[in-house]
Formats: sequence, C-alpha cells, structure tokens
Amino acid sequence: MPQPHSLSRGTHTPPRGVRLPLLAACLMTLPFAVAAGPDDAQSPATVPEQVQAHLAAAHAARTELAKEHEAWAMEKERLELLASTVRSEAERFRAAAEEAKSDEAKLRSRTEALQAQTQRLEHLEAMIDTVAERLEKALDALTAKSLPGVVPPDVAAGITEPARRLAAGAGRLDQARLRTQRAGIELVVGTLGERQVTVRLLRAGAVAAWWMTLDGKQTGTAAIDAGKLVLTLSKPPDNETAIRKAFAIAEGHAAPDWVLLPVHQTQGE
Repeated sequence: MPQPHSLSRGTHTPPRGVRLPLLAACLMTLPFAVAAGPDDAQSPATVPEQVQAHLAAAHAARTELAKEHEAWAMEKERLELLASTVRSEAERFRAAAEEAKSDEAKLRSRTEALQAQTQRLEHLEAMIDTVAERLEKALDALTAKSLPGVVPPDVAAGITEPARRLAAGAGRLDQARLRTQRAGIELVVGTLGERQVTVRLLRAGAVAAWWMTLDGKQTGTAAIDAGKLVLTLSKPPDNETAIRKAFAIAEGHAAPDWVLLPVHQTQGE
C-alpha cells in the first residue's frame, strides 16, 4: 500500500518551487470551502446581514413607537378636550343650580306673600259675608213692618259669593229708600175682616197706604199689623171720594191736585 506524502520536515520534502503554488492553491480554495457547504439555507448570516436585520428591527420599533406616541398625543388631546367640556358643563350646571336656588327662594317668598294675601282676603270675605247676612236680616225685618212694595224681594238667596251677596243687599236697600220717597200702586192681598182680599194698594212712601178693590166698589185705608196687611173700609163718603181721586191722580186719569186722605186707625182709637 503506497504511503501518503507528508509536508513535515523530513523525507519527501517538495522542492521550494513546488511549495509556493501549492500554498496559493490552498488559500484560494479556503473561501470556497467556507462559503460552500452541504446545506446553504442553514448557513449562519454574515455580519452585514445581521447588522441590516438589527437596523430594520430598530426602524420598525421606532416607527411603532412613533405611531404609539402620536396615538397617545391624540388621546391626550381628546381627554383634555373632554375634561375641558366636563368642566364647562359642571360650571354651567353649578350656575344653573345657583339660579334655580335663587328662583326657589323668590318663589317661596312670593308663595308666602300670596298665602298672606289669601288669608287676608278670606278674612275680608268672612267679614263681608257677615255684613251681608246682617243686612238681609234687617231688610227682612223691615219688610215685615213695611207696606207691601216698599222693600223689594230678596234676590240674593242663590248667591254664595260674599261681595255679590252684599252688593245685592245694598241694591235692595237703595230701592227700598227710593220707594219710601215716592208713591206707587201695588197689587196685593190683604186681610179685610175675616177674609183675604186682592186689592190695589196706593202707597205714599212708607208712611200710609190706601186700597181699592179690583172692581172699584170698596175703598179704605191699609196698615201693617203683626206682619200682615190689614185693610179697613172707609166709612164717611168723603173719605171714599178722596181715595178714588187719589187713585185717579196716581194712575194719570186726573190732574194733580191736593187731596185730604184719611189715615189708618187701629181698633180702639
């Protein structure tokens, strides 16, 4: 079996001229041995490639960080705007609350004033109602003592408002005062003896009255006795003539003239 050649110092040393080309050939084949291999995909990356990869990763990180910083700046601006809006709304609500509180105080004061006025009005209405009731009772008593037609009938029976009730009573009193100042003829029912008779009544204010039957056959004087209209026949013919003349003058059938009329006399006078 042949022995391999050895490069060590000793036997079979190549000559000097042969060693130089052999060294050059070994140096030339070294890069190819390093670059080539059984699996090129699994070979480690070169330094430039690693640096380029790190630079790309750093750039991507800086880009992502810039995006996050920009997003955070926008979010911060949005939050500051929202906070400013909330502060403005809170201030507006605070001002509205103060205004509402002031309005509530004014309303409470006005309500108290209205309640006081209402109480005074109710007290005044009670006083007016009392006066109206007293006036109505006085007019009813006057009606019982007066000749028919002197006091007008009560028309305030259905009125419940105190002011209107008092006004009705005052109007009734004014009419009674006017009727006592002038003469008038009323159609009334009076008591003649034991029977009720419908007659025409000539009233001279509230002082005296005379009557005549509807057929004109009987005449006499009239007066109020115990709340009733009492009729008395005229006895002397002169009294009957005077009463007829007075009716004719009052009705416009005769010229005005002085007439001496009899007065009512109670029994025993």
